[in-house]
Amino acid sequence: MSGFSFNGKHTREMDILVTDLKMPLVSNMKDTYESVPGRDGNILFSGWLEDKRIECTLGVRCTRSERIPKLREVAQWLYTRERKQLIFDTSPDVYYMAKVAGQVDVEHLQGISLVKVAFQAEPFAYSVNKTSVSKQITASDKQITLENNGTYDVFPIIKISNANTNSLSLTVGNDKLTISNTIQSSDVLTIDCDEMTVLLNDTNILDKTTGTFLSLQPGTNIMTVEAQNTLNVSVEWRERFL
Repeated sequence: MSGFSFNGKHTREMDILVTDLKMPLVSNMKDTYESVPGRDGNILFSGWLEDKRIECTLGVRCTRSERIPKLREVAQWLYTRERKQLIFDTSPDVYYMAKVAGQVDVEHLQGISLVKVAFQAEPFAYSVNKTSVSKQITASDKQITLENNGTYDVFPIIKISNANTNSLSLTVGNDKLTISNTIQSSDVLTIDCDEMTVLLNDTNILDKTTGTFLSLQPGTNIMTVEAQNTLNVSVEWRERFL
């Protein structure tokens, strides 16, 4: 069976076999259903995705004399205080952010120790490579096409440069974000829609910002940029997959 890398090290490097891999197709959805007297069926209040639990068994090949030091090495590799990248050989283009969950048990057999591991991961897999699109916006061409090839929405980082405008607005679908601040041609405006921050060079201008931070839905997204003069816009994001 194929292996995986975690915490910067691949199972192959440690002579570990990976078996019994179990991963849900979609994380548990935290929905709420309410019944109303006299009404057929329940009312759905859509919730959110919970973490994804990934389980597997690691076959650690070792002699009896090698067992203790080898398992200590495995324990050191698996132990982390934070979530780390988990990349499976079967999908090398995406990674999960995961941490070992609960106790790690071991069963000793002749020439091999079976280590049962469960990872608690964020509900999405993330593209290893980021996607970036840049364009010059003019009075006659104010739109930029953004293709999200993932299966879930993403929150991009947007950078504006070479602008000379007293205000700026960005629109995707029904969401609109407006910056009511002068932006000069030497400035760089950075909008992080995930962290919900707006920086003009190194200065926080969130108080000059109104509206909704933008997201890109799976498929084709059209961003419209409204400003007083020509400017350059670049949009960067990391695709997410259920």
